[in-house]
Amino acid sequence: MSNAQYRIGIDLGTTNCVVSYLAAGETEPKLLDIPQFMADGTVRPSTRLPSAIYLLAKDEVGKIEPVLPWRGQATDLIVGHGALELGQRRSGQLIQSAKSWLSHRQVDRRQAILPWGTDSARQISPLQASTLLLEHIRKAWNHAFPKSLLEHQDVALTLPASFDEDARALTLEAARNANYGDLYLLEEPQAACYHFIRNQDNLDVLVRGKMLLVVDIGGGTTDFSLVRIGQTSRGKTTLKRVAVGNHLLLGGDNLDQALAYQLDPRQISALSASRLAALVQQTRKAKESLLSEDAPESVTLTVLGGGSRLIGGSQKFMVERAQLVEQVESGFLPMETITAEVLKSDYAVHTLGLPYENDAAFTRHLAAFLRAHENEIRNATGSAMPDVVLFNGGLFNSPLLKQRVLRQLNNWSEQPLVICDASEPNDAVAKGAAQYLRALAGESERIESGVPHSLLLKLADGQFLGLLPKGTSKEELVELDQTFSVKMGEQVQFPLYRCDDHLSCDVGELKSDEAGLHFVSNLVTELDGSSDSLSVEVNLAATMTEVGVLEVSLRSAKLNDQWTLHFGIAKAAQEQSENDQEGQLHQSMGQAEEHLVKCFSAAGQKEYPDLVKALKQDLDRLLGDRDEWSLATSRRLVDKLLAVKGGRTKSPQHERQWLQLIGFCLRPGYGAMGDEARVEQTFNATKQGPKHDQAPVWGQHWTLYRRIAGGLSVATQESLYKQFAQYYSPSGQRSRDKQKALATKSSDDMIRMVGALEKLPTERKLESIDWLSKRLKKSSEPDTAWWSVGRLASRRLLIHNEQNRLDEKVAIKLTQEALREDWKKRKQAGLAAVLMVQLTADEASQELSALRKKVSDKLRKDKCPAQWLQRLEASSSELSDFELSKLVGETLPIGLSLG
Repeated sequence: MSNAQYRIGIDLGTTNCVVSYLAAGETEPKLLDIPQFMADGTVRPSTRLPSAIYLLAKDEVGKIEPVLPWRGQATDLIVGHGALELGQRRSGQLIQSAKSWLSHRQVDRRQAILPWGTDSARQISPLQASTLLLEHIRKAWNHAFPKSLLEHQDVALTLPASFDEDARALTLEAARNANYGDLYLLEEPQAACYHFIRNQDNLDVLVRGKMLLVVDIGGGTTDFSLVRIGQTSRGKTTLKRVAVGNHLLLGGDNLDQALAYQLDPRQISALSASRLAALVQQTRKAKESLLSEDAPESVTLTVLGGGSRLIGGSQKFMVERAQLVEQVESGFLPMETITAEVLKSDYAVHTLGLPYENDAAFTRHLAAFLRAHENEIRNATGSAMPDVVLFNGGLFNSPLLKQRVLRQLNNWSEQPLVICDASEPNDAVAKGAAQYLRALAGESERIESGVPHSLLLKLADGQFLGLLPKGTSKEELVELDQTFSVKMGEQVQFPLYRCDDHLSCDVGELKSDEAGLHFVSNLVTELDGSSDSLSVEVNLAATMTEVGVLEVSLRSAKLNDQWTLHFGIAKAAQEQSENDQEGQLHQSMGQAEEHLVKCFSAAGQKEYPDLVKALKQDLDRLLGDRDEWSLATSRRLVDKLLAVKGGRTKSPQHERQWLQLIGFCLRPGYGAMGDEARVEQTFNATKQGPKHDQAPVWGQHWTLYRRIAGGLSVATQESLYKQFAQYYSPSGQRSRDKQKALATKSSDDMIRMVGALEKLPTERKLESIDWLSKRLKKSSEPDTAWWSVGRLASRRLLIHNEQNRLDEKVAIKLTQEALREDWKKRKQAGLAAVLMVQLTADEASQELSALRKKVSDKLRKDKCPAQWLQRLEASSSELSDFELSKLVGETLPIGLSLG
């Protein structure tokens, strides 16, 4: 600690920022009044700085002059209350929730992507947005205390306890970019605790129990922490943080969005992200009013028309308190048993661009947290529940919500919990951060804490090496015994992982099982030094600094050189796809989502009737070559397409484009979290068939099912088979009406679709093969049916389930028939033969081996594609997902592995 005049605590909140301070010798923090430029041109101070940034449009620069009482302020942006006011008028210029974006691993947080979804020429990065907020705070402080500049004071900056090491490092980077001096990072639940234990009376309440549960629910995040309460032999109270929950992007903002959807679900679901952000500002005020102590029965909101006019003109909505309370109690705070599981069946809401939690029920997340740490709780209290609770965060401004959570906890507990009455849920974190600096100086009780989760490094051989165990004290240097050989002049990269708390992990311990491990980021450095040799032996050392960030270094004992590893620099695309299941979203994903809204929402179609004609070209322009779209980008497009599905039947072109795009983006129908729900929604939306009875539309309808067949249930595949049988069974072939109707049903695509139904029972497959084989005997029949025959009788299935494979005798018979075809004219017969005789690990048949030689010779003779021959002659039976997808006519999305 320095001899600074002031100790400053900064709550860099998702919704609001608050700054508190203590002069030397003081014990009760004060709040800083922060000057803010308002929409009417005035400057007003407030103890709350909304975490909002408004970027002036080109035509506003010069007309709006954001004058603040200090020099060097930006003239092209506004921070705080004025930003929110102006954002009501032009929502596409407004940036909110910078802290949540800073922890969003599926975007490049140094890339200019905010405001999300805007078509404005000017955007900034999440890192820059956080920097701007901190810069405004620094300038406000220096204006108020010009003789005690903030950069020379002791500062504690708070962040969610569940922030991973990458997000912590980015927060520190934002502070440094804002010209802060040395500072400390402090977890928000701990800050709330420091505020509570500021006096002896509160400490006396706390020591009535053995384990404190901190429930911190703010605007954008939810944090759960456990603090063990003990006493020394001399009677001094000791506090140790023993558990931290997972990062939950779930908070009051989710209630605001849910309330917005309550107004008019059909219109809101197709609303642009920027307009929805403006509407949510109003629903937030309505929520705060309706959930307050003296709440009215209803409030009326006026929604102004925006530039996009997706909600045209002005509209009034009445929001009723009873309906909101029911929505909160059933959706967000349902009364559950302690064994309730967090719902994983659905996929997360991405309404405002952020990956909110799949399950919006706070109580289920809380139950899961308490179960995960039952051993720590039981060791302290003798039961499965903590005995003391502290509520913090803006959600608990509402007595109704606070009592609801307390009732849930008491239902789980054998004895009523002791309540730590925190009367300042909005300001406690900032004030507690200032108190934390007193504790560091030895002037008050200190909460012992260390590394919240065990950290590991992934090695080149696929094993995971224990780096810092959970609970490792700050500033404790941990040196690993292992020696690594690294090449000089090259970049060294270590993927960093954290592990679930139920797993133990000692320093230097090797783990080969990835279960329970979660990728955080890459640690990289460029090696240069005094060595002339190509490689050098190094050891790893790591510490959690007093500031609160991970520091890892490579040390060469022989050369006396040392290199510090940094987070996420020059992250390799391949490593990203390996470590993050879905990869990163494209930086223009927001604009692409808005484009789909314009194409498929009713209001958008009215304003942009011809936009669908160039949809493919426009998306390729925004997102690049679609074969290069990541899994995250593809699935995010599916979510938006499902949100606007009501507009797909506007015209044949709209329906065809919607079917084509959702099929491409959802392929192969499984492999990513939430795919089961996506496939179910897609099937329910399309099972009645296209509205427009035209061959191009039917073609994309069948292609959609072919592409997502891997995610379809057996029952669904049976229903698709029945549709195929209507036209291709013997009775269907004899029916003039069926054959006449087939003219518009895109028969070739229907045939290809049935070939992808790998989950069909054996008799259905054999029946389909029989019908198609008879058709193939006609010289006029195109060779499409051979593709389906080959898929149904393939030796290696896309879904990797050998139980669905037909007997090899069927493959042998069909291959013999395929060999009698002219593959120059009917190339698909050659592909079918490749699929039916390809090598498998369990092959024992000499007859298949002999047939493989004949197929190989014929592939050369008839000059079939070289990749078919290469696959057939490969010595390994292992067929990669990429090779298999190429053979069956569809590549997998980048970042997806089905192994």
